[in-house]
Amino acid sequence: MNKAVIFDLDGTLLDTLDDIADSINAMLNKYGYRTLTRDRVSALIGSGAKKLIADALPEKLSDEEFIKRLETYNRIYNASGSPKTKLFSGIKETLFELKNRGYSLAVLSNKPQHSTDKVAEKYLNGLGFDFICGQSEKIKCKPDAAGALYVLKELGVKPENAYLVGDGETDVLAAINAGLTGIAALWGNRTKAQLKAAGGKIFAKAPEDILKIIP
Repeated sequence: MNKAVIFDLDGTLLDTLDDIADSINAMLNKYGYRTLTRDRVSALIGSGAKKLIADALPEKLSDEEFIKRLETYNRIYNASGSPKTKLFSGIKETLFELKNRGYSLAVLSNKPQHSTDKVAEKYLNGLGFDFICGQSEKIKCKPDAAGALYVLKELGVKPENAYLVGDGETDVLAAINAGLTGIAALWGNRTKAQLKAAGGKIFAKAPEDILKIIP
């Protein structure tokens, strides 16, 4: 039986918060806005770069001005090399064990595909991932089911034989919408209460707890 585990990226596999916060604040500073605290940025992460920047900006802008700020953020983030990003403790061992148990592994991120690829190339090489998927014109952001279903199609796995692990409300809802078993990660950017309110039913306090949930 083909089976798979799909992982969110930011806040689930990788602790990217400080690099995202630095890049957002560099963009805000460039345009003369007040910068944001780390906790505020953490609360905004999860729904893709467009919504992240829209929520970070203190004013409503024309489409043209907004696109300039979004492009500035993406340029700063991609050029930074993500120096503060790191794997969460226990992720590497968990991935290797899932691979040993016969699971295909994939990433489904709401980051733009280019940013997802750059971060994955630097931090996820050699960890057994079979498919890396970010946001693009053809892949809508989670909680839309299309991304998860696209990944499963590429892997040749049915939704009932797959898990989606993520730390955000969008991950919980994407799993529900696509018919996967969702596992809410409690080491990321959301609380258990927030994830439960979104519909989360299965929770992992640490990456290694995934191995107690997935046979």
